[in-house]
Amino acid sequence: MTGVHSSAKPTTLPIASGKRTARLAWHLLTLRPWMLVLSIALLGAAACAALLVPTGLGRLVDAVTGADHSLLDVALLLIAGIAGSAALGALGSMALAAVLETALARLREDFVSAALSLPPVLVDEIADGELVSRATDDVDTVGEVTTGAVPAVVSAGLAVIATGIGLAVLNPLFLLAMLTVVPVHAFALWRYLRKAPRLYAAERVAVAARSREMVSAIQALPTVHAFGWGKAITERIRTRSWNVLRWSLRTRIVQSRFGFRMNMAEAVGLASVLLVGAWLAFSGSATIGEVTTAALLFQALFGPFIALLMLVDDLQSAGASLARVAGVIQLAPARAGLSAPASAAGAAIAAAVAVAGEPATPDVELRGVVAAYPGRPAVLWIDELRIPAGQRVAIVGSSGAGKSTLARVLMGLLDVREGRVDVAGLDPALMEENERARRVVMVSQDVHVFSGTLRHNLLMARENASDSELHEALESVAGPRWRHTFADGLETLIGEGNAELTATDAHRLALARALVTRASIVILDEATADADTTDARALEAAARRALAGRTVVTVAHHLTQASSAERVLVMEHGRIVEDGTHDELLDSEGPYRELWAAWSSHRSRAPREQRQRAEPSGTTDTERQRP
Repeated sequence: MTGVHSSAKPTTLPIASGKRTARLAWHLLTLRPWMLVLSIALLGAAACAALLVPTGLGRLVDAVTGADHSLLDVALLLIAGIAGSAALGALGSMALAAVLETALARLREDFVSAALSLPPVLVDEIADGELVSRATDDVDTVGEVTTGAVPAVVSAGLAVIATGIGLAVLNPLFLLAMLTVVPVHAFALWRYLRKAPRLYAAERVAVAARSREMVSAIQALPTVHAFGWGKAITERIRTRSWNVLRWSLRTRIVQSRFGFRMNMAEAVGLASVLLVGAWLAFSGSATIGEVTTAALLFQALFGPFIALLMLVDDLQSAGASLARVAGVIQLAPARAGLSAPASAAGAAIAAAVAVAGEPATPDVELRGVVAAYPGRPAVLWIDELRIPAGQRVAIVGSSGAGKSTLARVLMGLLDVREGRVDVAGLDPALMEENERARRVVMVSQDVHVFSGTLRHNLLMARENASDSELHEALESVAGPRWRHTFADGLETLIGEGNAELTATDAHRLALARALVTRASIVILDEATADADTTDARALEAAARRALAGRTVVTVAHHLTQASSAERVLVMEHGRIVEDGTHDELLDSEGPYRELWAAWSSHRSRAPREQRQRAEPSGTTDTERQRP
């Protein structure tokens, strides 16, 4: 990165509206519509079967008091109720689980797809930990509710409906008595919903802020130790954590008040049912057993009813998290639109790509380019730059000079405000992502080793690459030694949980991926900065051998890379101030000659051990001192 834009306020990802979130939830739930209908039917039947148990107990009371009810009939009714509700409930739960797990799996896939489709420049601008928080905390919250609260809500809702029907069948007055709880519940729910959504949304924001603070502190750990900022960082994290605690306590207070009002509703409802039952029994309109059945039905009803209302708590939390996840997913269409350009320019490029196939002369040309990060002032000005096919170019300059910004423009990862960028006659920013990766590829300082086999890691670059091509790429960057490093060959398990690669081997793997892509233009953005000095030289030599014949643009972090390049571009303040070969620039009285002299003098004085510690940092001390 250039560092030019690091001081600006980080971008926050959007949060989806309620309507958009509801549409996403409905879309996910209806991915398997017939299974959804079957699950609801089975759970509804289970709720109806459960009514047989209080009905049987009521008839048992009548049988004991002399009513004409056979004990055998009562026993069969109880067995049918218990067995039927259990069996149907289990089948319904399994069917609903299939629906919900499918929905959850699709949600995760859509989120990952959307996150991967975000423009790199936007990802760089997002506050630290924001995307991670939504991918972990928010998705996990939605997952927990999906597998726990949603089945409970469906079962409770069906039980409430079935119980209401059962009370009406006994006597409509019992149903009216049950409805006395509705005003109490409505008042409790109204008070709860007035505060809960806002509190839960604030709690999720506070959790995300804490995650960002912690991720930022961990990423900057060497700097924190170097400047003795440990106490200050700890205090900031403590403040964030206390803020999370404050919002959590507020939500718990609202929950407690909600629970108290639910208990009051239970007392009111049960008293109403018993009073109505007593009146009906004394008037001869109902038997004692029917009154008992009504009371048991209400008690059976109240459990699901309370669960239904109390689960609003979990649904509110999940809704807030789902809105944050949907906020990322809704960004995908804008990026996905690049795969089928709607503009005339995009359509023209798509047609040109289809006709041209592999470019015969992959030249790179920039004219009148002005580039800037979104919402920021311009940081790059290139009047004219042409890189012929097959040339090896090094870009040097102090931190913030615009080297990485230029690399991003060449990659098409940063749109330009003015001017034209041509990669073999096409604008990389308007190419479809896969097509652009087929023509130009970047190897950066931050390389990633995916958990899996060595073959899997290489095929990430090109899925249809043959084993012989993978072997050739590894031989090019590592020589025969790769066979000793990876004992099981292409089947060697590497990455997290498997064999850990050294920084040098990880960078060799990244270079091998670049070879597998067959891209004719390769950009090395400080691709050896994390390696030790000796390994860095070996990597640079390997890169020169492996990438021979390709156009190579290297963002150089020490000047030995520049000295071995065919051409050197010197940048200052977002502009190219010198352009020539290493020898030509040394003969001139320009900044490159001064930089080389100071750098050479520094290397000759520095002890070997000190150089080995300093070089991997990415910029020499002399370079950092330049304005």
